[in-house]
Amino acid sequence: MDPSMMDNNDHPAQPTSPSSSEVEASLATLKPSAKAVIPSALWWLSMAIGITGVAMFVVLQRPELARMVEAYLPDGSLVGMLGVVWLVCLTPPMFQLLVLKTTSYHVTSQRLEYTRGILHRRRDQLELVRIRDLSASRTLVQRMLGIGTVIMETVDRSHPIFRIEAQPNVYALSDWLHQLNADERARLNYREFEGTQGV
Repeated sequence: MDPSMMDNNDHPAQPTSPSSSEVEASLATLKPSAKAVIPSALWWLSMAIGITGVAMFVVLQRPELARMVEAYLPDGSLVGMLGVVWLVCLTPPMFQLLVLKTTSYHVTSQRLEYTRGILHRRRDQLELVRIRDLSASRTLVQRMLGIGTVIMETVDRSHPIFRIEAQPNVYALSDWLHQLNADERARLNYREFEGTQGV
């Protein structure tokens, strides 16, 4: 497991191979990368720049039209309107960044704990032994940003599909979680029979 994937401030990393004893070991805390906000931020920034460009064109090339527009504005100011446009365009990526920064995945030798929320915090957990399948997904944009998503298919009714979003070294993370899953199944002598996956 790459040390850069761990947040040592919240939970100091223990050895990445859990012991065969019953003691649950804290292994790592994963946080989504802020790079995931870049595509959304670029989109909204281009919208704000485009609207500003059109407004500047109207002011410079068609002053009579600009005066007509200002007459219908509540405060009579085109600059005030552009300020509102920039505020509206910057709010979605800032909110998305705040959501990412308040999301964490804490991995132990037996479970995956998931915490998310800005004002209303939600904490849930998934037993590692209940993971049936793991895969790593990287879209073209994610590959350019060096991040990806781990997708887990589970037998947990609350989380039949569970995603760990915006992670660097996503292939190494997927392999590591797969090994933890295999170790926990071996420790519990867990067997899954055909047709009982949803039970």
